[in-house]
Amino acid sequence: MSWATPFGATGSSTEGGPGQGGREERQVDKVATDTRLLIRRGTAAFRAGAYAEAERPLLEAMARDANYANVYHMLGVIASQRGASGRAIELFRRALALNPRYSEAQLNLAITLAETGAFDQAAEEIGRVRAREPVEAGRPGAAARGALANAHADLARQYHALGMYADAVGEYDKAIGLCPDFADLHLARAVSCRERGDDAGAAAAVTRALELNPRYVDAHVTQGRLYQQAGQTAAAIAAWQRALALDPGHKLARVYLAQATASRVAGT
Repeated sequence: MSWATPFGATGSSTEGGPGQGGREERQVDKVATDTRLLIRRGTAAFRAGAYAEAERPLLEAMARDANYANVYHMLGVIASQRGASGRAIELFRRALALNPRYSEAQLNLAITLAETGAFDQAAEEIGRVRAREPVEAGRPGAAARGALANAHADLARQYHALGMYADAVGEYDKAIGLCPDFADLHLARAVSCRERGDDAGAAAAVTRALELNPRYVDAHVTQGRLYQQAGQTAAAIAAWQRALALDPGHKLARVYLAQATASRVAGT
């Protein structure tokens, strides 16, 4: 899932005397940073399928006038999962107003419209996606590949929850085959690999996730755990420090870092 361009820009003011604009700009920057952290937390929970956990930070970000297409899209998916079709349609349309080429939002809008019986409108939305992303040599367009990849990822999460880690990895492999540049798929694969005892596979998957998105906080956290399991405490601490540099409020990173630091000081 790609980030949409944020609405607005920060500018300094020269009114009110020397230096005041700088203070105002720093305050606006802090608000923007806090909003980005809310979106990161909500996105991480959403990608993990924890929709209830994802909703609160995403709603708070939206309340702060964060006009991000993917925020509206994720909230739309959450509303749809709860059966609030009207609210979901509204949110998907808001996402598309910001990014008219957001095919995933358009497909989810079409599905939700069809569920409400608005088949003609659903067909129009699907037609727009097809016109934008024609099938090439029997291979579906990017939006269809994304939808299929999400379906495999959902099944993988169910296998993982049941302790069927090899099957989970297999489904993540199918998803990655369709969308190899989705960093969250590689991270999820890393977690399933770790649980099945495939440390090498887990390390390779989390490394790939970070290659695709060096600012992926949860990937840094998982990499730290892998380093810790391998007895590389210094590397683990460095990974959690990188995570906290990106998201100072990340609770797990703070806990892991505090434990590892205390353990190293104690010499255990």
